Amino acid sequence: MKTKLFAAALFALASITAQAQGNYAGTTIYDRIGHGADSTEVLTAITLYREAYKDKNWEEAYQNWIVVFNKAPLAQSRTYTDGVIILQQLIQGTQDEAQKKTYFDQLMKVYDQRLANIDDLNSFATAKTTTTKGNITTRKANDYFTFAPNTPDKLETSYKMFKDGINDMGVNDVQGFILYNFILCSDARYKANPTEAREDFINDYFTTKEVCENLLEQAKEFAFTDSIATQEDSIRAAELEAQGAKIVAQYQPTFNKCQELFFNSDAANCADLNKLYAAKVEANQEDRTYLRQVLNVLSDFECDSSALYTKIFDILYPKKEKKASGGSLDFYLEEYSNETESARKAKLAANIAQQYYKQGRLADCEKWCRNALAAQSTYGHAYLMIANCIVRKAPAASQNVNSMLQRSYYFCLAIDKASRAKAVDPACASQANRQIANYTANLFPKSEAFMMGKKAGEKVTVLGETTTLRFK
Repeated sequence: MKTKLFAAALFALASITAQAQGNYAGTTIYDRIGHGADSTEVLTAITLYREAYKDKNWEEAYQNWIVVFNKAPLAQSRTYTDGVIILQQLIQGTQDEAQKKTYFDQLMKVYDQRLANIDDLNSFATAKTTTTKGNITTRKANDYFTFAPNTPDKLETSYKMFKDGINDMGVNDVQGFILYNFILCSDARYKANPTEAREDFINDYFTTKEVCENLLEQAKEFAFTDSIATQEDSIRAAELEAQGAKIVAQYQPTFNKCQELFFNSDAANCADLNKLYAAKVEANQEDRTYLRQVLNVLSDFECDSSALYTKIFDILYPKKEKKASGGSLDFYLEEYSNETESARKAKLAANIAQQYYKQGRLADCEKWCRNALAAQSTYGHAYLMIANCIVRKAPAASQNVNSMLQRSYYFCLAIDKASRAKAVDPACASQANRQIANYTANLFPKSEAFMMGKKAGEKVTVLGETTTLRFK
């Protein structure tokens, strides 16, 4: 299992492999640069640029690297990877806009020349240096988005390049830093043209989020579950932990940024989602797959009271009761029973929990929140719903001091759950902080606690759980 996951996730962090046929299999660098004065110049240039590269003397490295790039395009694969780094450093190291533009243009040529020679380069490459068109194109898009001069077509050019590369290689193989800038590009494009780019941005959000969630869940599989009895076990445990940490380091920042950008945008407000999808739903009433996708978007953003949601629901489930009499809950339960993908299963479980919460069925709500966390342990909104259930179970306020102290225990426990939510899921930090602020306002006064001999930090039990006393 771990071997399979390692191939699916970590290999994307190192290099993308491909089986390519070219004309240089089994050759050496000497075969590929020829003989005579030019070959001597190229070999000397390789030595000199590599020495300067190691010393991070980027200008000197560039002067010799360009000789290799121009005169020996098939000398070695690292000519291209080294060239990218050299030119990135030079672009970032100059304030001269004209020089910056010259370096940028050369950087784009590096990608173009590598794409033009990809089959020949792959024919003699190792597994580590073999690449794909999609991998090169996404990296080119990344650097175009990062370094290109600000022109009217920059966002569209970057976005198209990102999409072409991602579609070519498959989104599940895209490295975290590429997805990070891809969602930044999609967000900037949406802000520049909300009407035209809204649906793309929504789709890009879901795609990026799903890839990150899946890989972060897979990273948890890199855990040594057996007891550590020998030195070999200890080494293996450390290796697995390092493998999982690499995935988290790549995809957790991307997931966090994806969530931040989307929830700080107005892309998913219900009124605009209804406008976006209304005509398309009308034109695709026979396409059940598309209708289910739209229904999922609306439910994910709590637009399940909209007329469009009801219309789609009635098309898909004509024999079910209307939403007002429980049809929405039936839908979520059916979807949950058929869902296998963990992130989506967690969201569906949370939707079911929310339905029970609205009905005041707190035990059922908490049960489905736990189901959500079982599907995805980092689904912070489940903890926030549990916190609200705890608060609703608190005794009513009264004039009795002891009763009010006991009542505050519930709010202390709710603060624990909300704090846990933002610890495991930074994307819900804003909501968690709002709930914590509301719970804190209901804590017992510090002055009265002192008179009763109570101190902050003491452990108390409420609802069968232990929490820490807090006061306001």
